[in-house]
Amino acid sequence: MRDYMCEDTIAAIGTPVGKGAIGIVRISGKKALKILKELFRTKKGERKETFEERKMYYGLVVNEFEEPIDEVLAVYMKGPRSFTGEDVVEIHSHGGIVVVRKILREVLKKGARLAEPGEFTMRAFINGKIDLTQAEAINQLIEAKSEVEAKVALKQLEGNLSKKIEELRDNLLELKAYIEAAVDFPEEEIEILEKGQVKGKILEALDKLKKLIESYEEGKLIREGIKVAIVGRPNVGKSSLLNALLKEERAIVTEIPGTTRDIIEESITLKGIPLRLIDTAGIRETLEKVERIGIKRSLEKLREADVILFVVDGSKGLTEEDLKILNHLKGKENVIAVVNKRDLGLKVKCSDLKGFKKCVEVSAKEEKGIEELTEKILELVMIEPEAVLGKEEPLITSERQKRLLEEAKGALERVLKSLDEGFESPEFLSIDLNEALEKLGMIVGKITTEDMFDIIFSRFCIGK
Repeated sequence: MRDYMCEDTIAAIGTPVGKGAIGIVRISGKKALKILKELFRTKKGERKETFEERKMYYGLVVNEFEEPIDEVLAVYMKGPRSFTGEDVVEIHSHGGIVVVRKILREVLKKGARLAEPGEFTMRAFINGKIDLTQAEAINQLIEAKSEVEAKVALKQLEGNLSKKIEELRDNLLELKAYIEAAVDFPEEEIEILEKGQVKGKILEALDKLKKLIESYEEGKLIREGIKVAIVGRPNVGKSSLLNALLKEERAIVTEIPGTTRDIIEESITLKGIPLRLIDTAGIRETLEKVERIGIKRSLEKLREADVILFVVDGSKGLTEEDLKILNHLKGKENVIAVVNKRDLGLKVKCSDLKGFKKCVEVSAKEEKGIEELTEKILELVMIEPEAVLGKEEPLITSERQKRLLEEAKGALERVLKSLDEGFESPEFLSIDLNEALEKLGMIVGKITTEDMFDIIFSRFCIGK
């Protein structure tokens, strides 16, 4: 059970496990400075009783027997002017897990407890240093797999989504005040906003909510990566194409049909956008049990993919197996035809494949046409890195945020329906309006529960 009252002093290693120049032990809570005084010694081995705020001190950390553990730099940050809003101490030692763990062990002996995942960030939220959208942005920034994702997370950390949500809440709170005045003081005959004005304000809020919800698809692609499934019959060069896109020999390439029997997934970054490349087993009729399982998985991946690369061997022309796969892909808008092996001379070209809006002729072996292919992938999902980063409107990247926005939208749509159907009773309007406000409040953390804390902060690494 987490310490939601933040009475304990917590500690954790704040740097990745492994070798490094520096290792950091972070302490937060009422006992942070006391623990530092008990462990820190000057180079002459003397105790130090006073630490100026935000000043680095060079010295030693000792164990309970006054034996030096390591030379360190230590800094004290007095709350509330710290990340967590509490007294915070950081001890910077030489990197290496043995030394850092020894220091942490001594810190725990002096009265701190080991922090749970995300507990430092949770305390920053509880103490009003950040809101929930900023807390989620911190974790996204840590886990970012591309430059664009990191920059989108940084914008959220700076509060651009929080400002948008608060602006929406303020407008709805003002509307709620007028409506509830009519409920609380009916005998006063207070003039509330006219029906048309109420409807106009609800429609304005709904428009803003819809734009935020619609941004989730783009935000999800940036966070999770564009899923690109490479499909085709055996031996058309799917694995060679995967290797060409990755610029390394990841998949085994042979002339034997059915070499790739299972799904191979790899990630690359394309112009700052993460791509998840999925090399599938060659799709064909076969009695071989293992290969059939691989083909079944390939068809499942087709349903999940954002982009499908349908690869054909242009040097041999279309076969019956190609036509069967082509028929399976008919009507899909997310398919790019890839005519491979142009280095061997093409018997079928893009001009022959009439059913595809996008087609590229490549030589995976010689890595020709790959740049054009990557451009078409981005065009298909309509993501321009520069345009994404240049947007003033925030992007929704969290499923939790999207769900709450949809619930707020549903509540406002009920208000609108009541107005359109003539149910203008302020009491009924106020109920749905309150629900919309509650859902928006939950996005930024104005309304919270312990379950919500556990869902959000348990995904963090320990020490953050």
